[in-house]
Amino acid sequence: MGKEKRKYLRFECLLPVELVKVDGKNHIKRNITAHDFSREGIKLSINFDIEMGSNMEVNLHIPEKEISVPVSGEIVWVKSVDNRLEAGLKIKDMDNELKSEILNWIFPKWLEKKKEEKEDRKALAIKDSRDIKS
Repeated sequence: MGKEKRKYLRFECLLPVELVKVDGKNHIKRNITAHDFSREGIKLSINFDIEMGSNMEVNLHIPEKEISVPVSGEIVWVKSVDNRLEAGLKIKDMDNELKSEILNWIFPKWLEKKKEEKEDRKALAIKDSRDIKS
């Protein structure tokens, strides 16, 4: 595996995103999904072709907080995963207070998920060791 280039931790999430504009094409209004979020970027699941270097404007929706946040950025990577496209949006413009609010909202959920995954792995390891002894 290659060396990690990210400066900031990415937090897994599933958030609805409304695509507003790509490289000057306004009012596209496609619904896409954010799969993770960090201080510098968002991993998007998309259903259309897009090129690296494209500029994109989206509205990131946080249903539990009843907020919609405008975000603009540049597509810095695109890859095909399980018959869908994923794209990395490097954030260029986003309200810093709202970004902090989103990170403060996502972090405890992410931490709880990681804790559950660790407990599941521990329980599986204990089960496996009992199965081996039997």
